[in-house]
Amino acid sequence: MKTATIEKFAVFAVGVSMIVMCVGHAQIINQVDFKMSEPFTVANTTLPAGSYIIRPVEGTDQSVLEIASGTGHHSVMVEAETAQPDAAQTSSHLVFNKYKNVLALSEVFPSGGNAGYQLVQGHPEKLAAKTEKPTKQTVALNAK
Repeated sequence: MKTATIEKFAVFAVGVSMIVMCVGHAQIINQVDFKMSEPFTVANTTLPAGSYIIRPVEGTDQSVLEIASGTGHHSVMVEAETAQPDAAQTSSHLVFNKYKNVLALSEVFPSGGNAGYQLVQGHPEKLAAKTEKPTKQTVALNAK
């Protein structure tokens, strides 16, 4: 009788642990879209103004994102880690770090106040950060 109770508890504990682990991870189900009115940097690539799609790269457990233009002419892949949004942000959005000469995509929050992605900094942003403190700019996302 004690063995059955212990087995039930173990199954319950494993189930709860799996739910907690899944809830803590950011997830882009299909893709998110956004428009930029000026060029911006992702990792070591500068992309021109235009419409873009962000989607996870298959086979990477969502740790690599692709940012591609709607036309398919421009694309970059970037590594990302889990990030938590500011408490005031409740909608899907992007966060950019704005320096004097660099506008760098920094974070992606595809589902409102839930966990999102912190992108790896590229060389242009690292250079700018040595001499400047960035201002944060947000851009709304359209989840698909």
